[in-house]
Amino acid sequence: MLTSEADGGISERERLRALLAQALAEAHTRGASRITELHMTLWDPTPASAARLRETLQDLSQNTLAAQAQVIITIAPSRFICWNCCGLRFESNDPDAPCPNCGHKGWLIPEEVTFALDHITYE
Repeated sequence: MLTSEADGGISERERLRALLAQALAEAHTRGASRITELHMTLWDPTPASAARLRETLQDLSQNTLAAQAQVIITIAPSRFICWNCCGLRFESNDPDAPCPNCGHKGWLIPEEVTFALDHITYE
């Protein structure tokens, strides 16, 4: 799934720690008393990945503004970028997805990027 620490990459837990820090910084900047929802996009449709994402975020968010936040996951199709004409980023379920602008085969965004924070809800 993600690049392992043994390969010199960053662990999934560390990526989620950085993502949570981003959410907490946004909430703090906006004067929120707590984060109620973490809306995530996941490009790995396996149930185990979604469960691991939720579990890790719940563990990392203990004793923070996000301690009781609901983790809402949207499964998304693969993401591509066109390096032929325009740098357009687009989504598709087709493994040979063509660019909507020029029809050239899109390049898959690196497979180690399997999740992203879409937005947070706070009060």
